[in-house]
Amino acid sequence: MKPLSPPSLKPEIQPRSGLAHGTDLFVRHCLPCLFVLLVTLVLSAPLNIPGQAELMPAIVQVSVFLWSVFRPALMPSVAVFGLGMCVDLLSFDPPGVMLLVLLVVHGVGLSGRYVLARLNVFVLWLVFGVVMVMATAMQWVLCSALALHLVETVPFMFECVLAFGTFPVLYVIFVWTYRFIVNDANRA
Repeated sequence: MKPLSPPSLKPEIQPRSGLAHGTDLFVRHCLPCLFVLLVTLVLSAPLNIPGQAELMPAIVQVSVFLWSVFRPALMPSVAVFGLGMCVDLLSFDPPGVMLLVLLVVHGVGLSGRYVLARLNVFVLWLVFGVVMVMATAMQWVLCSALALHLVETVPFMFECVLAFGTFPVLYVIFVWTYRFIVNDANRA
């Protein structure tokens, strides 16, 4: 006769793992990448928004940085590579520039995440500002090198200011998204 196992100390009802539950978890974990892809698709359409060409890379870089710092499992390097390819294909930048810039921003966020995740929001905002200045400078240098002449710096400075300005708004949206949508799967 088999000995009976002791009852668990925390009896709770577990949801059945089925196709719907698996699909729900998959969509929740793909949500950051889907957001960046949706922003890329919407802002690459001719919407006649002032500064639209600079807004797309700014929002994409903020998104990649924030998710790389706080939840790098939801923004892996392979996904950043794919998103960089999509941004390069849908924007009018030289090919490969945004891909490299996004991978560098992802690498900075990933390598400093243990320190950056503990920082105050305002200090993190300033750190992102420094990262964005360096990324924008790298983007300008690469675009100038590929064009074989110095390109204008005004669009790149505007992109940097837009990214710095959209950081707090996207930070609030991502905190809400993480708390109520992405992390909600752990409560079920």
